[in-house]
Amino acid sequence: MKKLHGLFIVAQLVIVLAFIQQPLIDSVSAEENSEAQECDCDKHHKKHKEFHQYMRIHKDFYYELLTDKYAPEQAEQWKDIRSERDLLLKKLTEAKKRGELLHGDVKSKEWMEQHHFLQKQLTKAVKERDEKKIAEVLPQVFAHYEALNNEFQQRVNALSDTQTEEE
Repeated sequence: MKKLHGLFIVAQLVIVLAFIQQPLIDSVSAEENSEAQECDCDKHHKKHKEFHQYMRIHKDFYYELLTDKYAPEQAEQWKDIRSERDLLLKKLTEAKKRGELLHGDVKSKEWMEQHHFLQKQLTKAVKERDEKKIAEVLPQVFAHYEALNNEFQQRVNALSDTQTEEE
């Protein structure tokens, strides 16, 4: 069973590395042919967005695995946070398609700074295989994502308020 789990993790890493290499290969070839090609910003933006969507799936699963091992009491909370985030992002994406939303994700500068800080702590703990630190940081990461959900919810509520006023 451990071998199967190890193979699964290795397979995920190979997939992630394949996704990471492709934009690098594209950018190198684009630099070589920069004079011959016109800017295809929409295509690049779409690839970038797809990459982040794929990475979110992997990161969510990674958090789930870490939670199962180091903070099993947080497993349900993480599933709830993830489900709420996905629902809110879907609402924001639909509003953007309808032209009601001028900006994409709503992540405050403070949230992003805290996010980078927590990610560095978690990465260090994982790199050092510090089980105690991982178990300590995971709940902080989940609370942080819950705060992001609150920011998303405020944005959705603001859209709802705007629609109500227009009617």
